[in-house]
Amino acid sequence: MAFTEDLDVFLADFGVSCTAGAVTALGVLDMPGEIIAGGMVITTDYTLTAKSEDFGDLLYGSQINVNGVPFTVREATLQGDGKMVQLSIQRSVATEGVTSATALDSNGADLSIDDLSNEQLNPDLDGGAATTSYLEGNLIDGGGA
Repeated sequence: MAFTEDLDVFLADFGVSCTAGAVTALGVLDMPGEIIAGGMVITTDYTLTAKSEDFGDLLYGSQINVNGVPFTVREATLQGDGKMVQLSIQRSVATEGVTSATALDSNGADLSIDDLSNEQLNPDLDGGAATTSYLEGNLIDGGGA
């Protein structure tokens, strides 16, 4: 005779809200710490246990939000009879885009980065003077007096 269990009861006691794509369900987050490298490093290996029907199809690199924190899936392993999945996950780092105040192709007085004009190849580093010394066309010093 097969046993039927209600996994929702287990997850209700220990689960936190998890979202991957359009699916939101409960999962149990485990964060065991371990001391490695001869006691020099403390590491945390995050795992998430959830119902396979909710998150069992996640692959390496999939994104999942666990209790408001973004994670990336490293590995998914079915547990026991396959009704539960254990996800090995790592915290994702949110990166912000960097914007430039100067347009790359403004062709203006700033001699933009991608406008390889003669001025850019031979920049006036110090303003120069009529008696400025040059080496291979580049201004080296403030000129002679």
